[in-house]
Amino acid sequence: MSFHSGFGFYKKGKSIPLLSSGDSTLDEILQGGFQKDLVYLLYGDKKVTTNILLTTAVISQKSFLNGGLGGGGNKIAFIDGNNRFNPYDVSKFAVTQNLSPSKTLENILIARAFTWDQMVELLENRLSKLEHIKVVLISGITTLFQSYEKQTFEDLLRAISGIKAILSKTKPLIIITAPLNEYSLFRPKGGKILSHFGNVLVLINDKDRFIEYTLIQHPFLQEKKLVKWKPAESKRKVPLRNLTLDCWF
Repeated sequence: MSFHSGFGFYKKGKSIPLLSSGDSTLDEILQGGFQKDLVYLLYGDKKVTTNILLTTAVISQKSFLNGGLGGGGNKIAFIDGNNRFNPYDVSKFAVTQNLSPSKTLENILIARAFTWDQMVELLENRLSKLEHIKVVLISGITTLFQSYEKQTFEDLLRAISGIKAILSKTKPLIIITAPLNEYSLFRPKGGKILSHFGNVLVLINDKDRFIEYTLIQHPFLQEKKLVKWKPAESKRKVPLRNLTLDCWF
């Protein structure tokens, strides 16, 4: 076994095709999108992170020439701990990407977890049994976290071991989302066990007037922060018809 230079590792990473997330600000902070040989942890706002998973599930089904991971019999595994998978949003986005909505949904294998034990069971024992998986999307891996006791963290380690099993089996792109730890402004719920598993960590905060994206960790990109401004809400105009005099004076 020989050593390789850090610059060689960097060049290899830069040469791997990137997959767009469908979120232009996230793509910008990742300098193009997701890289297949990295594990991504997006944590923070549940709505924004779920939308990223849904758009990624669609874009990944496009052909290689069109920026996807190729069609065919490959499947996407979607483990839903947030109970936010929306087939209508997926169908509408598939149309914008010139994909068949029905075929797009057929290629997404969905499993919902309603308790922490179900989430652990799905990840530890069920996930690795799937065949032809090219993308694994885990929505809210620690949303159902019961407590911060020792047993809960041991359960999380077992769940991560299941993710590692399919990673070694089919080498899929893995994107995990998690809520923000309620006792921290910058750590994911799940602590060091979860953050150490991810190669790339992105914190996404939904503010009143903008969404803030912070690249916390990446193998060869520096920490960075970007802001996506929300469109200003137009003030509702008072209709001129049928107004009484007291509206004017």
